[in-house]
Amino acid sequence: MSRRDDDSPERVPGTITSDVVSPDETGTLRPLFVLLLVALLLRIVAAWSVEQHVQNAGRRFFVEGDANGYWDLGQAIAEGRDYSIYSPPRRVLRTPGFPLLLAGSIRLFGDHVLPARLILAVVGTACCWLTWLLGTQLFNHRTGLWAAGMMAVHPFQVGNSVLILSENWFTFWMLAAFISLAALLRNNESTPRIAWSGIFSGCLLALSVLVRPGFVLWLVPTLGAVLLVARCSLLTRLTAAVLLFAAFSATMFPWAYRNHTVTGHWVATSLWSGPSLYDGLNPQADGTSNMMFFDEENVMSQMSEFEMNAHYQQRAFDFARKNPGPTTLLAIRKMRRFLQPFPQTVPAGWATWAAFTAGYAVFTALCLAGLWRIGQRWVEVLICTGPFLLFLAVHMVFVGSLRYRLPAEFPLAILAALGLQRWMRAPVAKR
Repeated sequence: MSRRDDDSPERVPGTITSDVVSPDETGTLRPLFVLLLVALLLRIVAAWSVEQHVQNAGRRFFVEGDANGYWDLGQAIAEGRDYSIYSPPRRVLRTPGFPLLLAGSIRLFGDHVLPARLILAVVGTACCWLTWLLGTQLFNHRTGLWAAGMMAVHPFQVGNSVLILSENWFTFWMLAAFISLAALLRNNESTPRIAWSGIFSGCLLALSVLVRPGFVLWLVPTLGAVLLVARCSLLTRLTAAVLLFAAFSATMFPWAYRNHTVTGHWVATSLWSGPSLYDGLNPQADGTSNMMFFDEENVMSQMSEFEMNAHYQQRAFDFARKNPGPTTLLAIRKMRRFLQPFPQTVPAGWATWAAFTAGYAVFTALCLAGLWRIGQRWVEVLICTGPFLLFLAVHMVFVGSLRYRLPAEFPLAILAALGLQRWMRAPVAKR
């Protein structure tokens, strides 16, 4: 098997070739196994360390507001109670994807947080494995291995993966959906196989949305890519798009129907987008989250949950319409928080600041080099950069935080792996 020079044309722009070769030829499985073992051990240590830290601080959770809500909903599911929290009850506060995972931990191990952290450590390790699969599918096994390795030892990914927050579980389903979508877009074989890929993609996308409702916006570029980029006939592309949308809708339907029974309205995701939007767009907003207004105003004493959500949505829209200048400045602040090298909770000090900033700068440079390298291969560009751009746009409107960027770093790591190989003068793909 001959290799081409790194600067020679290897593929037709806009197409995908993969380099899935047998483990016997490349020894892929051995370094992958070691990488995943390291990822798991780091996350187990992080789970134990975080648990000790919060216990010493007299708390149960590192990020108490969101984590308490998720845990209470998980307990409600585990105990067979009504899926609601607070008084008056809020029945559509959160989609059930993450509370279901916590409910499984509570049913198996009781009301103990550490076992849930260890389960999330396994999920975080699985995310590294899925990153390897995606990188291998889009490019080659070397790219997948480098990308998975970056995420395996990334300090923020390690630490965030064991917090009682939904990002880690969402990343798992997002990556699974991307693997299915990539298979759909690169398939030029039989119509039945493409049809099944469309169905799987729709189901996995819906499962992602049931963990992170804002990801519903990804449905639009997904359908657009199927119709415009897929390597098959127009009729087959239309069929795949219809089946993807139908599978997505069918997977979401039980939750939407349940919401209709408890609120009288068809709600596909949740009824918390209104307060969240107002959190980012109000006269006191500064780009961070401060939900004190919700308790102080107590509008749910006079409105239903559905009316409360619409009320805060309208107030946020009114603020943005009447204050375009402050809204633009807020968007810039939120973007800065989303793109910052490290969270505010990192201990202060110039050495810490310099280390995290340097690491983030290198990762960013490698991503840009990888993006330059793949050129106009639109499928890879969409999958690797699309989530980052989507989350950036969303959190320039809502509140901004590095935390919301972390899931997008997994597909970005594939670009960084390509950039690293460019620096090492390794070819993108072998034939």
